[in-house]
Amino acid sequence: MRTEKKCINPSRPTPPNVFTSEFLEEISQRDEVLTSAEAEFAGPWKTESVPGQPGAVAVLREWENLEEGDTPHAIFWNPETAELLKVALPILDREPMFHLGEVDEPEGVPVTAVYGEQGPVVVGWIRCGELRTVEALHLLEGIVRSPRTLATLLEAAGWGAIEQVGRILASRRPKK
Repeated sequence: MRTEKKCINPSRPTPPNVFTSEFLEEISQRDEVLTSAEAEFAGPWKTESVPGQPGAVAVLREWENLEEGDTPHAIFWNPETAELLKVALPILDREPMFHLGEVDEPEGVPVTAVYGEQGPVVVGWIRCGELRTVEALHLLEGIVRSPRTLATLLEAAGWGAIEQVGRILASRRPKK
């Protein structure tokens, strides 16, 4: 299994920047702030075809460009997979919203969520306290909070799936 690797270096050695190289060098010596990882993956992200590799799709930040020498964050043979990563990246490094409790309760392992100033609140219990469960909740919560992200996810699912979603939603409408 691969270990996690943070990618905080720019993809080009000298990308255009409004800040002077001296200033950038100075701030690169400072300790990172708590939100730097989230900022690194916040995007916005885009996908573009990889020249010379028919069918390959790159995932880059919106201001990056393969033709200008930027290194993509990822390359996939399946455009839908590239779209999924484009959706997931901004969510993955955000502070987790959901957390597992430490002690089993009669109902199961408590799941807490952090809602702004309200602080941690128990939102439910699960029988098997697996971290991947709350990680999945975190990812899904991030998707449903952003209409643009949700639209990108639906687009990645394909037009046939979108048509079926439309039918399902139409069948769930309250009868007048």
